Amino acid sequence: MFDRLPALAFTERVALSVLSGSDVIPVRGVPVVPMPPHVVEAASEAAGQVFARRTRGAVDLRQAISEILTREHDVAVDAETELLITHGAQHGMSIALRALLSAGDEVVVPSPTYFFDGMIRMAGAIPRYVCSTAQMGWSLDLDQIAAAVTERTTAIVLCNPNNPTGNVPTAEELRAVLSLADKRGLIVFADESYERYVHDGPGYTPMQALGGDRDRLVTVTSLSKNYAFSSWRIGYVHSSPATIDKIHAALEWDVINVGDVPQAAATAVLTGPQQWLDREFATMKARRDVLHGALAAAEIPAVLPQAGIFLFADLSATGRRGEDLEGFLLDAGVVALSGGGFSGPDTHVRLLYGAEESDVRALGDRVAETVATARSAGSRA
Repeated sequence: MFDRLPALAFTERVALSVLSGSDVIPVRGVPVVPMPPHVVEAASEAAGQVFARRTRGAVDLRQAISEILTREHDVAVDAETELLITHGAQHGMSIALRALLSAGDEVVVPSPTYFFDGMIRMAGAIPRYVCSTAQMGWSLDLDQIAAAVTERTTAIVLCNPNNPTGNVPTAEELRAVLSLADKRGLIVFADESYERYVHDGPGYTPMQALGGDRDRLVTVTSLSKNYAFSSWRIGYVHSSPATIDKIHAALEWDVINVGDVPQAAATAVLTGPQQWLDREFATMKARRDVLHGALAAAEIPAVLPQAGIFLFADLSATGRRGEDLEGFLLDAGVVALSGGGFSGPDTHVRLLYGAEESDVRALGDRVAETVATARSAGSRA
């Protein structure tokens, strides 16, 4: 038996709270934007066609991805042999882990991080978490990552940019991870789903642009985050031809192939105009600053995230942690997932600033009020 994915279980808890009449401030973790006409038309046209089965994914979609990687990151990609279309990054990571890991393997996972735990365990492997700190800006603790590698370690799994902290690993840090992997014969799995969400710093560096042994480097990407594509469930895996072959076999046993209509829509969204998404990404940094500013004014510790649509805040002043902290905040109308769900400190929470700016302001004020109330109650006790 496996525990449920924390974010999905918590979302149901939030929905029940809203149905009961709670005044919950609406937030979201991905762009919620209606599909533009050119994407709807592509899907409609594809719905009337019959396609030959393409278990690696539509050729035109893989070609579009290849062209974007080459144009934007100077990464040469063979669309035929180095890309595999999946039902999102979650699916891509899951089948890649199952294809390349064996029972009893240990996997080093820098944390706080995305929900890799269940996927690693479903592959029969054992996650070994290396937690960073707010004092480090939640950056990769390279010394501790190296120290966590044992004779049973076969892989490192990381999130670039990071969910939930918003940290963006530098090219130098990523090269150090790849160098460690090369020296110890490890596979590196990287979830790189937040490329368009980088607000500050030198920016996102795709690991595929840094060299190393490409047979042991696997990156997965989701269109959900970068193209408001959550409803369509499309992503891809990128690796060497030999490694993609292994993951492709796992995909066939898992789902046979990805649906043709979503792939047609994905091709349109990648190759068509992007103006319909411009506002969502153009205003994200401002919304981040609103939320971070409100927390700073209330003396609530939170590292300013360099990327993402989330902020990782220290709410230890409430005297609560984990699910108790989640429930305490939800009773106040604040949707926040405990850091424990991200294999990090459960005195922290992930706050989302994907909302209208007025709601982000309300969220910051509500969190500040709730923490102030808890502090006051604690001082009287």
